[in-house]
Amino acid sequence: MKKLLLLTLVAAVALTGCKKDDNEPEQKKVVTNEDDKNKGQEDQKKEDSPPPTITLANYLKDNINRTKYPLFKFTGALNAGEFIRNQNGIRDTASAHFDEIVAGNAMKYGSCVNGSGQLDFSQVKQFCTDAKAAGLSIYGHTLAWHSQQQPGYLLGLMEGKVTYSYLNQSNNCLLYNLGEAGENPWDHQAIYNLTNTMTKGKDYTVTVKLRASIDGECALWPIDTKSSNINQWGNSDDVLYLSGVGVTTHWKEYSWTFNAKFPIDRLQFVFGRMGGEIYFDDLTVTDASSNSFADNGDFDESDISSWGSSGCTSFEIFTEDKTEVATISPLTDAEKRDTLKWAMDHWIEGMMTATDGFVKAWDVVNEALSGADGDGDGLYDLQNYMNNNIADPTNVSSGTFYWQVYMGDLEYMRTAVASARKHFKGKAEDLKLFVNDYNLESTWDDNGKLKSLIKWIEKWEADGVTKIDGIGTQMHITCYENTALQKDCEEHIVKMLQLMANTGKLVRISELDMGYKRGNDRWNGQNLGTAQLTAAEHQKMADYYKFIVTKYFEIVPPAQQYGICQWCLTDAAGNVGDPGGWRSGEPVGIWTQGFKQRKAAFKGYAEALSEI
Repeated sequence: MKKLLLLTLVAAVALTGCKKDDNEPEQKKVVTNEDDKNKGQEDQKKEDSPPPTITLANYLKDNINRTKYPLFKFTGALNAGEFIRNQNGIRDTASAHFDEIVAGNAMKYGSCVNGSGQLDFSQVKQFCTDAKAAGLSIYGHTLAWHSQQQPGYLLGLMEGKVTYSYLNQSNNCLLYNLGEAGENPWDHQAIYNLTNTMTKGKDYTVTVKLRASIDGECALWPIDTKSSNINQWGNSDDVLYLSGVGVTTHWKEYSWTFNAKFPIDRLQFVFGRMGGEIYFDDLTVTDASSNSFADNGDFDESDISSWGSSGCTSFEIFTEDKTEVATISPLTDAEKRDTLKWAMDHWIEGMMTATDGFVKAWDVVNEALSGADGDGDGLYDLQNYMNNNIADPTNVSSGTFYWQVYMGDLEYMRTAVASARKHFKGKAEDLKLFVNDYNLESTWDDNGKLKSLIKWIEKWEADGVTKIDGIGTQMHITCYENTALQKDCEEHIVKMLQLMANTGKLVRISELDMGYKRGNDRWNGQNLGTAQLTAAEHQKMADYYKFIVTKYFEIVPPAQQYGICQWCLTDAAGNVGDPGGWRSGEPVGIWTQGFKQRKAAFKGYAEALSEI
């Protein structure tokens, strides 16, 4: 078979805007490492020179036999924002080397839905526009996942139904007539003079019930009237501005806890941008020992001489005919499931509308399975709080929300699939939906996770309606110095591809990247950074990439070959093991950082693609 020209150390700028040479000889040599080194040095010296003409054979996607493998897509994962900005020429490089691109984070739930449930697909739309202009398709990642969610919003949807009722009794409160809304926060203030002065350095809590005729915001400013009104306008040691709370037309209790940075003898409730009326009731001001600093907080007595106002039309004791009580009725499990089905459908409809049929293939559910069989049914369980060691599922800081816990193991997948097919804007037959997961090539359980996933797919599809088109295997793998460990990994990759092919479904290597580990211990060996690798270790990684690509084409029938996605185009920044980045410092790319040089891994890909 002919070997096409493969340059392995060419600056990224030399990879863009090049045209095919129609006079190129048919027989080409593979450039040696020494040639690569010299070429790289020459390009560095001629940084400002026009790029040389390079034949299309040097672009990875052009090494694929499209007649033999017509469905196959070669994909690169990237940052959508960088692609839109064409940072480091990434758009040009992607267009030259790949058929398709996938966004690392930009098309995930947490990137498009905010904490209030509002949808924003502006970046997604621009990403689609720019990809189309660059001649690239987009693979969608991902419609349903447990990570990078908005758990506060989703849990809030399931808090329960709120109903309001009234007790048949009279109750005094304090009414402030505000008039028109002001331009500044301080334009309307309710002022309360404390019965005792707060001591500097001690902790205090202010609690009050509020309601308003129009929704708005109320903040709290404690001050010291005896020392030139020290408050939020004081120096850095004296600032004490307590953030605003959202006041609604229903009674609700609010609380501020703070440390007195100075002696405090007055509280100012600040709501200058509100208009209409605001009502106060059940004010308490206490220290850590429950000592009280407020009198007549329930306003049952008519004396309100401790109160004053700034910018308000008037204030007065007001007698409510009825006291409002809010009752929360917990949702049943069925109601929670239906609520989340609506939320998932709403999100997927928004994404399908934003992409407008341009994105035709999706990870419909990402990382559905855990790595354990907790219920003993012979299948790995779906991801849940227990097997991820989350003690408090209501803790929203992690961004984790397990839809399947509330929706059920079957409805979770079936709802996502049904919503995607319902709202897709293109031809129904063009839409391809994948389940995507990691550790499907696992050696320690003999591909046990994949075997469970295949059985789960059978369960999901047993309704006769749900159809899953393909399986994606992530393959965030390691190349091992130890020969036995490496051989074991390769054998299980072959088993994985055979199992996936046997399903008859589309097969996609969805997130391929690779690190390197020295030593004889699978778990505790030395992970290496790019600069630590020897030339031989670089070549071993290149050979591993070549092995994977070759086996994919050998084992997976052409009609099932959706494609391969290189997850990290360039090496990761930072040092090995640094927090804050995906595989920080590891040699996970096929280019060095900034697309400065092609690595041996690039050559491994190119050789494999050109020889199939």
